[in-house]
Amino acid sequence: MSSLINSAMSGLGAAQAALNTVSNNISSYNVAGYTRQTTVLGASNSTLTGGGWVGNGVYVSGVQREYDAFITNQLRAAQTDSSGLTTRYQQMSKIDDVLSDTTNSISTTLQDFFKSLQTLVSNAEDPAARQTVLGKADGLVNQFKVTDQYLRDQEKQINIALTTSVDQINGYAKQIANLNDQISRLTGVGAGASPNNLLDQRDQLVSELNQIVGVEVSVQDSGTYNISIGNGYTLVQGSNSNQLAAVSSSADPSRVAVAFVDATGTSEIQEKQLNSGSLGGLLTFRSQDLDKVRNNLNQMALAFADAMNNQQKQGLDANGDTGTELFSFGKPAVTSNAKNTGTAIVTATFDDTTKVQATDYQLEKTASGWTVTRLADKTSFAVTPDANGDMNFDGLTVNVSNNADANVKDSFILKPVQDVIVNMNMLVKDESKLAMASATGGGKSDNRNGQAMLDLQNSKLVGGNKSFNDAYASLVSTVGSSTASLKTSSQTKANVVTQLSNQQQSISGVNLDEEYGNLQRYQQYYLANAQVLQTASTLFDALINIR
Repeated sequence: MSSLINSAMSGLGAAQAALNTVSNNISSYNVAGYTRQTTVLGASNSTLTGGGWVGNGVYVSGVQREYDAFITNQLRAAQTDSSGLTTRYQQMSKIDDVLSDTTNSISTTLQDFFKSLQTLVSNAEDPAARQTVLGKADGLVNQFKVTDQYLRDQEKQINIALTTSVDQINGYAKQIANLNDQISRLTGVGAGASPNNLLDQRDQLVSELNQIVGVEVSVQDSGTYNISIGNGYTLVQGSNSNQLAAVSSSADPSRVAVAFVDATGTSEIQEKQLNSGSLGGLLTFRSQDLDKVRNNLNQMALAFADAMNNQQKQGLDANGDTGTELFSFGKPAVTSNAKNTGTAIVTATFDDTTKVQATDYQLEKTASGWTVTRLADKTSFAVTPDANGDMNFDGLTVNVSNNADANVKDSFILKPVQDVIVNMNMLVKDESKLAMASATGGGKSDNRNGQAMLDLQNSKLVGGNKSFNDAYASLVSTVGSSTASLKTSSQTKANVVTQLSNQQQSISGVNLDEEYGNLQRYQQYYLANAQVLQTASTLFDALINIR
């Protein structure tokens, strides 16, 4: 009789546990990161009797999460790639919107300038036409400045976003380390049974962290997570977490870089090691997309301003004086790496603006000279300074003062065109100062130098192979093509994330229809065991009442 009662009681307990699990699944249906749980039942050990082995009901061996580590890892990899591509596409589309504006763009303003110059060439002595040319030139400068400032502001926003991302990463690392500690302690208290709710919380935090920066997760025997980023930087180890820091780049102080902080100190992480997640998307966009657009725009402005200045100086103005420069513009900028040990100073000037390339350079001292790397395409070549410390390449003259004081591995970043537009201004305000006449002189109606200025419109002056209009059209086309490509790639990767997420949810997600079925099934299970208990009670009462 006792065996019958014990079996029924174990069934009631098992049914109650299963119903509790089903109830928890249903109530947690909308909880982010929740993993469906299942009550695991096992048969109790049988008892040997005269009639053989008799069963003793069931026991609850545990409540397990329906979790597939393989699919989860695949999903994480797809999510971090998708996040990086989406971030990069969002940033690139902003540039595309600005450059492709047909009503208020550099292309439109440039055409207006040359149209006004064409009108002036037809009537070189007309003061009104002269003033119109100056007005259109000033408008072109302003349009260059507006576009360049937008790109500069975008870089500032990236610096802010990187700082925010670092703070978020540090917060997630601390939370995960804390959960590691709680899970380890509670698993010990639970005789090896893990607290499922904390496991879910930790996995959700890892997923959110992974969308900011790609992570590698290593599961330890204790059930804790070790998390690393950037090919080896340990962010979380058991209950301990290291921190990241947003610092000024040693190569370029104007930019925020990501550094790793641990007991040994602070070390800057190379950008190429952080190439996934939204953080990686920002870094990749800045170095591969934003820099390229800014340099191309400034290269175009440089070629235009310098060509106009040179032609202006070859003519005579309305007063018979030699023409003066129309525009001022920024000069090449050189930044010394903060880790340099030598005292050499590097400066740069323009030699031939038609040969200047739309790229930044890294200059590194070697045992025999210097290695110059074009950062736009990563091509490198060796250069040796002459007796004056000058190195000539790509339309530039780079001077190294105290070359002997430069130590091997010392490096500099050269940005030839970075400041061209920001320091670009109109120098001529008086219409009479426009040098329309030839230097040989030809009277007030002489338009020969003006015609030479107009001819510059179709000259291959940008990089030695493009006209002004061609250069801008190529820039707009390249940006548009890159934006479209990033959009397609991000959508494709998002579809992969959706597919993997659906696979994961088919295993780990709560299906209400399925849970409703389980609810009814375990209810019948409970009632059946209750009926067994009632039967046992009736039998026991019958025995008691025998006289």
